[in-house]
Amino acid sequence: MLLAVAALLFQFPAFSLHKIQAAEKISEPAAVARAADDSAGSDSSENSTLVAKEVLSAARLSSDAESSVAFAPGRLIAEPANSSPADPVAPAAPAAFEPAPIVPAYKVPMRAVSEQRQNRERLVLSLAAHSAAGFDAWSTRLVISSMPQAREMNPLLRPFAGNASMYAAVQVAPTILDFVSRRMMNSRHGWVRHTWWLPQAVGAAVSLGSGVHNLGVYNSR
Repeated sequence: MLLAVAALLFQFPAFSLHKIQAAEKISEPAAVARAADDSAGSDSSENSTLVAKEVLSAARLSSDAESSVAFAPGRLIAEPANSSPADPVAPAAPAAFEPAPIVPAYKVPMRAVSEQRQNRERLVLSLAAHSAAGFDAWSTRLVISSMPQAREMNPLLRPFAGNASMYAAVQVAPTILDFVSRRMMNSRHGWVRHTWWLPQAVGAAVSLGSGVHNLGVYNSR
């Protein structure tokens, strides 16, 4: 009995090979369709994400464009405005500064006559003026000592006429004239430089004339 039942079972299986293959064939399209649906859903979500990103980027670009476009003064067309600050200009290299040469305000003019020759002439005139002043003092002392009624006519020399200090007092004027002549030699005016000898010559002539006059008074007593 058991053998008969087993034979029947082996002869008529509950699920035949053909039915199993058919079931597998039926289940495969369903799995493919499910996978396609899943992939389509994922693709649609990715597409929506990309679209959202593109919309955001487009909005950002439009806002940037609006902020960078402005109406220039006197123009009716909106032109891009340079929002970024201008590049800082590199500091210019300092120019080489050369100090100007110091030029004296006054230059001693070039003289045709050598300075050595002029100094020699000034020395000769100075000796002549001081000698004439000494001669004037000697003649004055001679007249005053020999003639009690005689007196010195120059009020500046009158206090010294009665003693030997007369010889030192009469040398003050020639010394001052020597200094004046020296200054005139270096003057900026041409006519002054050419007449530097005049003060010493006049001083010597006046002293010599006074001495000659004193001798005349002494001889006429």
